[in-house]
Amino acid sequence: MTIVFAAQAGDAAARRIIGFSPDGKYFAFEQYGELDAAVSGWSQIDIIDTSTDEFVGGKPILVLDESEEATTTVEQARAQAAKQAAPILAKYAIAERGTRTASDRFTFPDDTVDYNDIRRLDQAAQKWLSPFYGETQISTIQLDEILADSKEDCSASFDDAKPSDQVLPGDKTLQGDKTLEGDKTGKARGFRLSLQGQDGKPFKVLHEDKAVPGSRNCPTSYSLSESYEYTPPGRPAVVAVLVQRFSQGFEGRDRRFIAVTGQAR
Repeated sequence: MTIVFAAQAGDAAARRIIGFSPDGKYFAFEQYGELDAAVSGWSQIDIIDTSTDEFVGGKPILVLDESEEATTTVEQARAQAAKQAAPILAKYAIAERGTRTASDRFTFPDDTVDYNDIRRLDQAAQKWLSPFYGETQISTIQLDEILADSKEDCSASFDDAKPSDQVLPGDKTLQGDKTLEGDKTGKARGFRLSLQGQDGKPFKVLHEDKAVPGSRNCPTSYSLSESYEYTPPGRPAVVAVLVQRFSQGFEGRDRRFIAVTGQAR
């Protein structure tokens, strides 16, 4: 799942989980915040088909005014996005259902983090989560950063990543291994998301970037925020994993969320 959001300077999104449809085929969440210097508010609602991990209608619902005269507040933007999303959410009966199975509380997903604090948030973020509840027997959700094709020149983004792409204490990430070595011409930082069973072995790759869209603004890092699980009656369990995507804006680092969805098996 890719996120299509215009690059802004030094702002961090907050998120609101909307939920799953009764059959588990759809998942929705909102992310929102203020543009640089609180010029204008914005809101984006992602409604995702969990069987394909693609946006319903091909794109998210986005309320964003980038003009210099923009005066839309966060509340106004959220209300407009909610109004646009309401018919689709009603059509698929998407509502608050499902269970949060894992989270990194230091990602502060409920808050629009000040851009001066985004770098510290990025440094503390994890590449793995250990679900504590659910019927899927997932022991670990693992994120690995990889090189992927890109039409954008993202060479500078590799220099602006975490210092030496270091592995922090307690971090199971493979960041800094051979997946990011080699010629980076025509490449950008992507990610692979895999599920590991109770035996510690990967049993499913939930997502793997082949190409990184320009809308991600040449990411400098990815990390995991939280995961959700829902088991529809008589159907396999579905999961939704929220990935943080960091990139460098004009005045600071940006934080956005990407939802990766799919069946757990």
